Amino acid sequence: MDNRLKDIQQGTLTESRLNSDFLFWLKTKGPNYLLVAMLVLCGFMGFNWWENRAMQARDGAWNEFLSAQTPQELIEIANKNSGTDSISALATLNAADAYMTSLQTNKRFDREVGAADSALTPELRAEYLAEADRLYTKVEGEGSHESGPASLLTVAALFGRAAVAETKNDPTQAALYLNQAKDLAAKTYPQLAKVADYRKQSLPELSKIRDMPSRPVEPGAADSSASTQSLLAPINGDVPAPLPIRVKPIENPTATTPENSAATPSTEPAAPASPK
Repeated sequence: MDNRLKDIQQGTLTESRLNSDFLFWLKTKGPNYLLVAMLVLCGFMGFNWWENRAMQARDGAWNEFLSAQTPQELIEIANKNSGTDSISALATLNAADAYMTSLQTNKRFDREVGAADSALTPELRAEYLAEADRLYTKVEGEGSHESGPASLLTVAALFGRAAVAETKNDPTQAALYLNQAKDLAAKTYPQLAKVADYRKQSLPELSKIRDMPSRPVEPGAADSSASTQSLLAPINGDVPAPLPIRVKPIENPTATTPENSAATPSTEPAAPASPK
């Protein structure tokens, strides 16, 4: 009985000592560990907040890119989102394509359709062509070390530079860019390599293209550009008068000759036949 009481007392003292040690640990080192745990939790929450904010900024950048209308807007988006996916390169390519589209359609992108000054002047054509070449060169330089699927933008930029050279009627330089595009796309994009090779083979046809001569318009003459008669008229503008149609007159219209009986039917009523 005494041994059991001693064991109980000993156990009670041990538990009391453990509780005291635990309370002492909480008082001395507990706040430090609690502070570390709170810092870890705050860091995790901050990382999630930063990641969500980055995703929102990324979505906003893509929305701005898709809603851009003019080359200036695309260039601004490219400069502002240089580190967000491939938005910078895509926006730069689209801006260069917009300049080339204006050159092909002879329409300014900053004018309303049908405006009096919507056509490109020779100065604007030279400016648009130089700006398009600059933007294509920028994309090519930024992706010159890319390989595999990431080289698609570089291939597109080389195609654009070839188009600029073709517009300048420089087939030698265009062939150089097309060769680079073909070599770069041969492994990853074989179809684009075939397109580059086909365009290179068709470059000699550029020398055969000639501008259609236009007929000089006299001052005060009516506008007949939409008429097919102006296309068939001689270049000097002198349209020959139509030849008169001569009809041989019938000498005796009442005669019943075989020549005029079928051509000039009689207008007199036929006499009734007498009854037999």
